[in-house]
Amino acid sequence: MPRQILKYRDKLKLKSDSKSKLVFDPIRKKYVVLTPEEFVRQLFILFLITELKIPLKHIAVERQITINNKNHRFDILVFNNEASPKLIVECKSHKVSLTDAVAIQVSKYNIALRAKYLCITNGKQTLFFEVDYTNQTIKQIEISQIRI
Repeated sequence: MPRQILKYRDKLKLKSDSKSKLVFDPIRKKYVVLTPEEFVRQLFILFLITELKIPLKHIAVERQITINNKNHRFDILVFNNEASPKLIVECKSHKVSLTDAVAIQVSKYNIALRAKYLCITNGKQTLFFEVDYTNQTIKQIEISQIRI
């Protein structure tokens, strides 16, 4: 379960430059600044790769999308074999509570992406949701119910 993502902390590739601490992002294939949100994002990426066996090529990170003529950036998007969006993950710092506003944020991204599953996480708590487009509903689910 993702609440155990801290177990991946030792698998992060870290280094420092003159200004800040950096972490290697295996999806973007480069070192990025290690902010609290980036820490959660990288742990969750390791969870996706290790636990859910998602291939690297099926994960996108920090990409821009346009909704109502405004640019936004999602944290993590998982695709299936047909390149259809299946799971959007919104990562927050461990200091940020998972409020309705966070759920609304990831739902807003889904207007453009139309993924079946949504996830919000702060590293301490992780919530998954399933979108039913036919009945226009969203319900909270367990990770075991996700089919990528």
